Amino acid sequence: MLIVLVVFLFSVVIQAQQIKSVIYNQHAQLFINEAEEVVRVFNKYENTERIAINERLAVLANVLSANTAIMDTDGNILYGQLANDQSMSSLLLEPGFKERVLGGENVVFSGKVTGFNEEMFLVAVPLKKDKQIIGLVVIFSPLESMKHHVNNIWGIALIGTLIGIFLATALSMLVSRKMIRPLIKMEETARQIAEGEFGRQIEVTSEDEVGCLARSFNRMSTQLSDKIEAIERLDRLRQELLSDVSHELRTPLTVIQGFSEAVLDGLVKSKEQEQIYLNNIIDESERLRRLVDELLDLKGMEVAKTFDEMEYVVLNKLVQITVERLRHMANSKEIKLTLTVPEQTIIVWGNIDRLKQVLTNLLDNAIKHSETGGSVGVTLGIKNMYAFIAVKNAGPGIPREDLVNIWERFYKVDKSRSRRGTGTGLGLSIVKKIIEMHDGKVSVESEPGQGAVFTIYLPSAEHA
Repeated sequence: MLIVLVVFLFSVVIQAQQIKSVIYNQHAQLFINEAEEVVRVFNKYENTERIAINERLAVLANVLSANTAIMDTDGNILYGQLANDQSMSSLLLEPGFKERVLGGENVVFSGKVTGFNEEMFLVAVPLKKDKQIIGLVVIFSPLESMKHHVNNIWGIALIGTLIGIFLATALSMLVSRKMIRPLIKMEETARQIAEGEFGRQIEVTSEDEVGCLARSFNRMSTQLSDKIEAIERLDRLRQELLSDVSHELRTPLTVIQGFSEAVLDGLVKSKEQEQIYLNNIIDESERLRRLVDELLDLKGMEVAKTFDEMEYVVLNKLVQITVERLRHMANSKEIKLTLTVPEQTIIVWGNIDRLKQVLTNLLDNAIKHSETGGSVGVTLGIKNMYAFIAVKNAGPGIPREDLVNIWERFYKVDKSRSRRGTGTGLGLSIVKKIIEMHDGKVSVESEPGQGAVFTIYLPSAEHA
């Protein structure tokens, strides 16, 4: 019996050592995979989105409960939580450490590090750029937590000896499999994430330390996926905006340059023709100014969460004043402009100048896109605790596939039509942003050949 017990204890020791080795290796592989991903993020965003590198390091630090840092070959910390603490530079003084990293080797280290009171578990991955090693990525955490995990397993095994040799052996094998299986799955998922499959999840089957680690891993994967998607979306929007602005600026600048060169080269033969050229230059310059002003206005609204000057606004009066201001424009095109206002006073909480800007933009568009002799109607009312203003015209309408996109900056329904003389292309984007900052919403309904109805909804002050 004593021999069997000794054999059993020996097997317990072997299993514990195997579990310890697996846990250390899994942590090392997980840290290495994430460090290699940091290298890819660094090379991608170093010159464009430096904040993305710090965000990536912060996500790793939070999810893995580990410190992260990017160091140069001299030990200076460039990014990470320890940017003001250079004690990690002593790591490069460890025998053979610097040579192995600069030789392109991933280094796994556990033990005492000069400058730290407790033992550390860390990995270091060479930071390569253009096939040259310019530094290293370090991820490390106290070794005590891993030892505590291993000691817990030892406790389980020892308790099993009190229950019985057979039962303890079976239980230890069960525990070992239960511990190792999710770690193996975690390693596989970590490798998939490192290969670019962000957002991968693993099944959580326990409430112990491994289960906690699995949940942390899932949170890290989700956060990483969200961050990557946000960064990619921001980069895509920035590129689209740059392309759109470049396109919008090119036409007026070409016109201004062409007319200016014609005047300077003496190609203008009469005062009347010169006046026409100068008027065109002024018109295009004014359009450029409006474009810049509206871009800055839209950018300012995107930064702010609300408008400073808010008050109770009587929409009945606002709609009547705005319609009368644009009646002359409608009459010049022989367009019938009608207004339907209820006897009930409708009040909202908002910025009166911005709401006037919204209605002016919608009316201006409706009149411009109506045929001569057509009609434009404005209706004010209450629906489901929301005040609404509907602007309807009898123009050519909007194709169904374009309805979702017309609120985007510079979006053109007619791709073949030049923008010259038709505004900056930002009016509807500004309308949508202003209404959203009033906690409202916008909608559009249209059928080709049947005109269009633009409707804005604002929370009624009486139902607030």
